[in-house]
Amino acid sequence: MTQSAIKKMQVPPISWEDSNADEEQLSDWYNNAFQAAVEKLQTEHGNPDTVLRMGEAFGRGLYAQRLKEKSPDWTLKEWVEELQNDVCKPLGTEFTFTKVSPDVATTFMNRNPLTVATQEHNAASLFNFGVMRGLFLSAFPKGELLINEEKAAYQSEFIFKAYGSAKDKFERERVLRTFTFLKKDDGA
Repeated sequence: MTQSAIKKMQVPPISWEDSNADEEQLSDWYNNAFQAAVEKLQTEHGNPDTVLRMGEAFGRGLYAQRLKEKSPDWTLKEWVEELQNDVCKPLGTEFTFTKVSPDVATTFMNRNPLTVATQEHNAASLFNFGVMRGLFLSAFPKGELLINEEKAAYQSEFIFKAYGSAKDKFERERVLRTFTFLKKDDGA
């Protein structure tokens, strides 16, 4: 074997997208991506769109790395099962799906280790929403991820719609406005 071939074999992946990550690595990359989003949030004068965009990009990358090859045409039920096994479980995130139909899935997030590990709870929630939205829209480009905050005051309900209406397409902006308002209430 030549010297350059040996060096190529020893070079570790530069990005999380360049390797098949084990659970611990994936969790580390998730936390690092969140920390980068928080740093960027602070340098861009508290613009929550930054955190959401970085979360969405991470979600699209997760989809490309862990889910894309498994099915060219997802059903919502298949996607939910793969999401739980290949993404949520390694990240330590836990959902309870209350409804899964051909076009709509509803869920509550039971556990998000990111919000426990940081003092930036709003940023962690927004980043996680972005990751989930990036994952979902990669599989269902005509869909939308909604949040129903009225269902339970202590816990938001996520609604995955395989085919979003024109009104649903404004959900991203509504979520951003909500988090901008929350940031102002926190005094930041």
